[in-house]
Amino acid sequence: MKLRAEPYTLEMRHDFKESEKDLRSNLNLDWCDGILFNVTAIENKPLNEYDAALWNEKEKAILFVEYKNTTLSYNNLKEWDAQQKYDLARNIARAFGFAKYNFVIVVNGFEPKSEKCKGKVAVISIDELREYVLKPESFKSTLVELDYAEGLLSKYNHEENTVEFNKEQVLKELKDLRNMIEQVNK
Repeated sequence: MKLRAEPYTLEMRHDFKESEKDLRSNLNLDWCDGILFNVTAIENKPLNEYDAALWNEKEKAILFVEYKNTTLSYNNLKEWDAQQKYDLARNIARAFGFAKYNFVIVVNGFEPKSEKCKGKVAVISIDELREYVLKPESFKSTLVELDYAEGLLSKYNHEENTVEFNKEQVLKELKDLRNMIEQVNK
C-alpha cells in the first residue's frame, strides 16, 4: 500500500520483524483512529522509516514512533539522525493535513521515567508506551509560521507590555515570517 501527499509517499513494508513484537503488543491504541507499521517515507528516494505511525482524526494529530529493541541499539542512534526523523515527521504530518505531530523513540530495557531526550526527541521506555495517550502539550504544531505569528502577537499584545516598539525589530520579525511562508510555498 502507498499513500501520497505531495511531495511525500508513505510505503508500508510488509515483513514483520520478531524484534518489533514488543512494540506492537505494548502500543496504547485507545486514543488513535488508525495505525500503520513499518512506514517508509519517500521523496524521490527513501528518506526514513518509522516503526509505527498512529493518528487521531478528530485532533488532527499523528504520532511517529522509532523503536529500539535494546539499549545498545538506542545508544548507537546518533542525535543528528533522531533530529532528522523528527523534522521529517513534521513535514510529512503537514503534507498529509495533520495540524499536530510528535515523534518519540521507544526503547526496550530503558529505565522508565528517566526523562531522556535525543536532541528534541522524547525517549520513553516500552513500559511507558502502554500509558502513552494523546496529550495536547506533547504534540507540536505542524504550522510553524502560525506559531511564530502567535508568538509575535503575544509579544506585542500584553496589557503590561514591557516590549519597546522598535520599527527595525518589528520589520525584521515580519520579514522572518514572510520568509517562513515563502519557504513553505516553494
